[in-house]
Amino acid sequence: MSVIPAHELGGAANAAPKPESFWQGLSRAIDAYLAERTKKAIPAITLRRSRHEIARCRRLMRSRVAVAADTFRGRLARG
Repeated sequence: MSVIPAHELGGAANAAPKPESFWQGLSRAIDAYLAERTKKAIPAITLRRSRHEIARCRRLMRSRVAVAADTFRGRLARG
């Protein structure tokens, strides 16, 4: 079994972070700008309502509600 001294590790382990290129910075700025505009496109009350609806649906899906099979078949037959 060989031993590799820690001070001699090469490659990605010891690589210094490269400075962000112009295009990466531009891409990051555009992403942030569009994300902010998207947040403002939908009114806050609508977002809040949808979050509450999603949470309510999750609670309903997780709860164990017993439904009679006849009732369920009747609903399907009615359409």
